[in-house]
Amino acid sequence: MPENYVDFRLRRNEMVQLISIWLVIAFVTVTAAQTDCPDGFRFSEGSCYHIGGAGFTLYEARKECEKKDSDLVEISSPEENAFIKSLLKDDDATGAWIGFVLRDDKDGQWLSTYTRNPISFTDWVDDEAETPPGLTGTGDFWDDFHCAFLSNQHDWAWESQDCFVRDGMKFVCKSCPLQQVCTSRACFRLLCDPERENKAKAKCENLGGSLATIRSEEESKAVKTFLNKASIPQVFNQGPGEIGVRLAGSDEGTEGDWYWYARGETLKISDGFTDWSDNAPNNTQSLRGGDENCMVMESRNDWKWNDVPCGPYSYRPSLCEIPVANAMSG
Repeated sequence: MPENYVDFRLRRNEMVQLISIWLVIAFVTVTAAQTDCPDGFRFSEGSCYHIGGAGFTLYEARKECEKKDSDLVEISSPEENAFIKSLLKDDDATGAWIGFVLRDDKDGQWLSTYTRNPISFTDWVDDEAETPPGLTGTGDFWDDFHCAFLSNQHDWAWESQDCFVRDGMKFVCKSCPLQQVCTSRACFRLLCDPERENKAKAKCENLGGSLATIRSEEESKAVKTFLNKASIPQVFNQGPGEIGVRLAGSDEGTEGDWYWYARGETLKISDGFTDWSDNAPNNTQSLRGGDENCMVMESRNDWKWNDVPCGPYSYRPSLCEIPVANAMSG
């Protein structure tokens, strides 16, 4: 091992982080192990799970999960379903809410409450999924009378019921483990739960940082390597296999003039490092009466940058930029 290479380990919340420091080029890369769950969560297969207390409607359960930077679980595989059942095995609750609701357009399709993805795996009691849609309710895009839950009476298989039932109802939250990479300038932490732009900004600020800026080729390479290994959810408004992670860039002030807005700084992007995809930025939404004033890194283009809408349905994972001292202290 070269003399100028230092290898040491830090322990954080029962997790081992490997920090490699190359003193010659003063560039640091730290990748947090993907088993570091929030307090009260259990780790399994790249994700973190929490069983919430009893007495909540589906809507209240969602808010309780959001307080923990998570959301109601969207069960997507037999393995995930079995793990959650194991957490509930000896529980005396009537049921536990999960994140699926019946679509409010009478086509009988079950969707995620959060990403609006169609269900890819099911474990319904008998023919529960064939339940016809009820009356139109007050939900954002779903029927208030058909929300999915895990039923204790049926060995935690899935049933549906009125979304406002509280009695005996617990809930299952799902979150991501801590995932971040650090350079000598900042740490880049992934917020894997899809959020609107304003909420993503607020979460980054609560961590002592902002949405991320990419200032150099070295930072870009480190972040791309990190994202290729990270656990990132697919979002309903993106194509198959396509993932877009939100950054701090915006041209909302003047169309075509892109700036970084981060940690109190305003920097013109064209004056420094850039990594736009071919033909981007292009504001293609303007052809349909909209604007693309937000920036993402896209997996389909080797994590190069693209401009996208910032609107109310633009849910995306986000990348925060946090001072190294803040990130390493928690």
